[in-house]
Amino acid sequence: MLYDLAAFAAAFSIALSNLIAPSAVRHLGPVVFNGCRLAAALAVVLGLVAIRGRWVWPPADQIVLLAASGTLGIVIADSCFYAALARLGPRRSAVVYTSWAAFATILGYLVLGERVSLIKAGGMGLVVGGIVLAVMYRQSAAADAADGSKGISISGVLFGLAAALCAAGAVLIARPVMAASVDPPTATAIRAAVGLLGLVAMSRLPGFRVSAPWTAAIAFRSAASGVLGMGVGMTLVLFALAGQPVGIVSTLSSTTPIAILPLLWMTSGVRPPAVAWPVPRSLSLALP
Repeated sequence: MLYDLAAFAAAFSIALSNLIAPSAVRHLGPVVFNGCRLAAALAVVLGLVAIRGRWVWPPADQIVLLAASGTLGIVIADSCFYAALARLGPRRSAVVYTSWAAFATILGYLVLGERVSLIKAGGMGLVVGGIVLAVMYRQSAAADAADGSKGISISGVLFGLAAALCAAGAVLIARPVMAASVDPPTATAIRAAVGLLGLVAMSRLPGFRVSAPWTAAIAFRSAASGVLGMGVGMTLVLFALAGQPVGIVSTLSSTTPIAILPLLWMTSGVRPPAVAWPVPRSLSLALP
């Protein structure tokens, strides 16, 4: 149950991260923004590890796996997700991104041989279906403006699907490492450090450089998004992977779209329709 709650808490942390990100993503571009948020997250995680005095290097083979997970999940998946976020807004991009739960479950079965009971599989299906039902309602122009949506974008959907597939692969790579009881903050720091190096290299390439001026608001949004999404959210996901299969963790942490709904309501004053509210009940059916 503790691992399930960690995955669910990660969804709320990532939801808040995504909600404050769109304006900064559009200002800096997905790669530069992702690098800035990652630098802030890495600083916080390294500080946490230092305070705890628990920096224990994993074996070399596990470091390689974490590095591969960070490259796939941060450099590629996160950059694709923020490209989708800039085009679709947090609500619609979160809907597309829920497909990572299905990708992760299938890959977990094919690669790791992880099996999910029929009851859990049914619960996972209810959660994913409930997420889509909760967020795929016809939204008013005011609500679209509040969450930064610009309507349906084919390129945004493709970026979202690419992000979901790469994120599922990254979690799949990290699962055996976390099952070996590697410290989650240490694992997050290794993934973040490798990801940051990759993003810095990408940001120097033509087409990824940014000339927009920095502002205090943009810097704050970038840093806060990184601390909440990568620092807190991904550490919780890695902790959950230590005790639950990839499919279960990915499904519960994919409830971000549900978490976004009340947050949007609080920030925009636009109440989600009644059809969205019965959905959280399906979450209990996915918990073992």
